[in-house]
Amino acid sequence: MGAPNWPRIKEILDTALRRWTTEHEREPKLKVSHPGGLNWGTKEELASSAPYELTLIEPDKVGNGRARETNLVKILTRNIGGFRRMPSRGPYLSSEEIQEIIDWIDSGMPD
Repeated sequence: MGAPNWPRIKEILDTALRRWTTEHEREPKLKVSHPGGLNWGTKEELASSAPYELTLIEPDKVGNGRARETNLVKILTRNIGGFRRMPSRGPYLSSEEIQEIIDWIDSGMPD
């Protein structure tokens, strides 16, 4: 099976947001809680998002087996730079969902 495409990655992120909203019984404050911006309306918006001045998907780590080094994968799997693992206080993405994101970045972020 090939790498996932952008619609699948967006689905993973959208579903994670819905799970968070359900578990915490409120809408997240993405713009207030993530200075610098966090958006995944398009793959370009996700790639250029830089909450807390941490670019989520650094261009030099796309398509070359370095997805695990991106700030996106790091923040989805552990605390980094004094910031909590995301989504804050869970529920967290499954290891399978994170692997799909890794595969997508490693394959060049296909549409």
